Amino acid sequence: MKYEDEQIANLILSLKKLKGIGNKTIQKMLKTNKKELETTTNYTETFLRSLKNNSIIKGLDNSTVSWATLQKNAAESLEIAFKENILVLHPYMKEYPQRLLVNESFPPLLFCKGDIKILNSSKIVAIIGTREPTEFGSKMGLRLSSLLAENGYVVVSGLAVGCDTIGHLGALEATGKTVAVLPTPIDASVYPKNNQNLADEIVEKGGLLISEYEPGKKMQGRELVANLVARDEWQSGLSDGVIAIETSLKGGSNHAIKHAIRTKTPLALFDYSSRLGEEFFKNDRYSGNVKYIKTGEAMPIFLPETIEIFRKSMDEYYSNLTFKNWIFKKREKQQEAKQIKLF
Repeated sequence: MKYEDEQIANLILSLKKLKGIGNKTIQKMLKTNKKELETTTNYTETFLRSLKNNSIIKGLDNSTVSWATLQKNAAESLEIAFKENILVLHPYMKEYPQRLLVNESFPPLLFCKGDIKILNSSKIVAIIGTREPTEFGSKMGLRLSSLLAENGYVVVSGLAVGCDTIGHLGALEATGKTVAVLPTPIDASVYPKNNQNLADEIVEKGGLLISEYEPGKKMQGRELVANLVARDEWQSGLSDGVIAIETSLKGGSNHAIKHAIRTKTPLALFDYSSRLGEEFFKNDRYSGNVKYIKTGEAMPIFLPETIEIFRKSMDEYYSNLTFKNWIFKKREKQQEAKQIKLF
């Protein structure tokens, strides 16, 4: 990591340790003060006050800890990351996932273990869904994620049990690449703990673990619950499209689904109506699938031609991305894809 990148990472992490400062304040500073931040590496309290960000000034005024101490604590956290071979990315770095910068919300820092190059691959899809998929849904999800990986898609998911695990396993079975977005620090035990071996395999086989939480950070109270919501949204933000295998209207997958709808990211859900008939519409475990398809917010996929339509919508989404006021990454030419047939 270059010295100037390390200093910006230290600045961001120091601000995150300042009481009352959240991601939105830091996002605004990074977007508004890019020129000032890139022309100095001496981020003193005086410099911060000169940016005239009222939230940051208020945070400094109310802090019981000196700015220098916060910087020292941030440096110690970064040192832990470097010793654990954890890479640190901020939005001014070309390695930072450019898709996240299209939207107003993005993690100011990402801690990564594995191959960071796949974050900016030309084809990325998120595969998500319930923690308790049906046997048929599991089979369909595994098959689709494997076929997409064979066709060059990086599969993003959240390492949860159920559909997330299926998405990761399908990519690995096809010797493809997969990214796991974590709600906990990378140096901590993964959540859930029984997916630790899967997390290790993802890294060993050229994939990536990413988290916005610094190494050594302890989860307190209901913090993990909030982190799970953020994790779901970053899955959508990293991708050209979101596929939900199965979901009810109450499942956590709805956070990723609603983020996709809000940001106009292509969204697809499995439509089992041709196979299950009326049962598909009545069973609560599919209520999310039914609702988003009926409202037209999601594309129904099942037969090969429907998957082709969705894949083309993902290609179109990627080709139309523009990264205003940030780094523009020249897009890779996509290879001609084979038609995907689930059965």
